[in-house]
Amino acid sequence: MVQITGKYEMVKSEHFASHLISMGFPEDKVKEYENVKGIHEFTHIGNKILMDIHVEPKYHSEFILGQEVEEKINADLTIKTAAHLEGNTLTLKSKLPNGKTETKIHTFSDSGLTVVSIVYLCNRL
Repeated sequence: MVQITGKYEMVKSEHFASHLISMGFPEDKVKEYENVKGIHEFTHIGNKILMDIHVEPKYHSEFILGQEVEEKINADLTIKTAAHLEGNTLTLKSKLPNGKTETKIHTFSDSGLTVVSIVYLCNRL
């Protein structure tokens, strides 16, 4: 089984600006963050996943597997996120203040980490 606990250096980011906009970040903050290459640190302890992103300002979240928690993104944005771990895949499902839902799929491997983010909003037919 792949070890989740560890530090991961971001080497590539695609569509990150549109991801931030979809979450409700103001335009000036999007420009500030879109090219930041931080260190992502994950710690897996029992039923908890701790996530730290070493950028300015530092970001820290604690997830309890199978439960919804409040995730403070920045001073202006708090979302509700549920974490699920299956094998080497950590899935975070978040409810955004603008009514959208976001799913982030973190796939851990011996060589690193890949994160895929899907933001969607569905209307009832």
